[in-house]
Amino acid sequence: MAFRLSFPEQRQKHLFGKLNQSLEEQIESFFESQLKDLGLAKDQIETQSLDELQQSLETVNQALKHPESFGTLRFKISAEVGAIITSSQSDAHFERGILQLLLSRKKLILERIRTLSANEKIESIQDLINKVDDEELKVKLNQEVVDLRSEAQRLREQSKEVDQEQTQEAIKTQTELERLKIELFERRTKVWFSLLERESAATIIGGILLLIILVAHVTAIFSKFSMPEILNNAFLIILGYFFGQSTNDTPKRRGDTDKS
Repeated sequence: MAFRLSFPEQRQKHLFGKLNQSLEEQIESFFESQLKDLGLAKDQIETQSLDELQQSLETVNQALKHPESFGTLRFKISAEVGAIITSSQSDAHFERGILQLLLSRKKLILERIRTLSANEKIESIQDLINKVDDEELKVKLNQEVVDLRSEAQRLREQSKEVDQEQTQEAIKTQTELERLKIELFERRTKVWFSLLERESAATIIGGILLLIILVAHVTAIFSKFSMPEILNNAFLIILGYFFGQSTNDTPKRRGDTDKS
């Protein structure tokens, strides 16, 4: 993935979006084997029974108390390939753990529990209520439906809490990436300023104009157009300027050498 801070802002946002996506993919790939050992892989959760899901919920809650025990990933940003994992702490631009991934799995577990328990049980009890004549039993069954709906609501609230925690973690990630973007931009700016400090503005502008005129000359040769005389004269003037600069710099370099 190419990474250029000199691109327009819209392109920058696109690149950082892909960078963020790449980070999440690498994090998931790294921690997935540990999650699978705990029964928290996506395909495992999606096929678990209610009892298994309840056990998985306890497991993920315990894991959320100590996310650091799963280890930490260090990332550095490369202009050529984007975000890559590094084992060197000094090379790392930032670190990531398993927390956001655990929150995502907890949300999936809660959604599965709510879907399996509430819907199936409520439907079966409603069918039973319609078939029985005992009023006392109907009252008990209706109360059970109310309890199930309350449980479903409780699970929805837990899911919302997980959403909020995920949002907070996503904001942290985005803030870190924005900070990194600013740092990289500052580094790029310092390079340009150091270049401007070494070379005069006239030299830089003259070099750009010389390149443009040279390209125009080459284009004119291949397209069989004649170049305006003013461009030919400008080319010679700028070229003479550079020769003059080179001549002036030579004694300075010799003087510096003699002094040393």
